[in-house]
Amino acid sequence: MGETRQVISMSSKTSPSSLRAPVRIGTALSTRFRHLTVTGVRAAAFWATVFLPVVYLPAAYGVGELDGGWTLPALLALHVACMVIGHEHNHPSESATAAEGSRS
Repeated sequence: MGETRQVISMSSKTSPSSLRAPVRIGTALSTRFRHLTVTGVRAAAFWATVFLPVVYLPAAYGVGELDGGWTLPALLALHVACMVIGHEHNHPSESATAAEGSRS
C-alpha cells in the first residue's frame, strides 16, 4: 500500500527559439511576397499610365471595338486610377536615400 511513484519529467529537445524560427521565416516570406506584389502592381499601373493615352484617339473616333459612349470616360477613369496607384513606381525609399546620404 505504500507504493511510491516516481514522476519522470519529459524534457523537450527543442528550444522555444527553434520553435519560433518557422514563424519568423513565414513572416519574412509574407513580407517579401507583399513587397513584390505591391511593387509589381505599381509598375503595371505606372506603365499603363504611360501607354493609355495611345488608346484615346481610336476610342474617340470609335475605331474597332472601342466604340460606345462609355469608352472614353472609362478610359479616363482607368488612367486616373493608374496614375494614383503607380505614382510611387521606382521612387527611392527612405532607407536608400539615407544610405546614400551617409556615403557622401
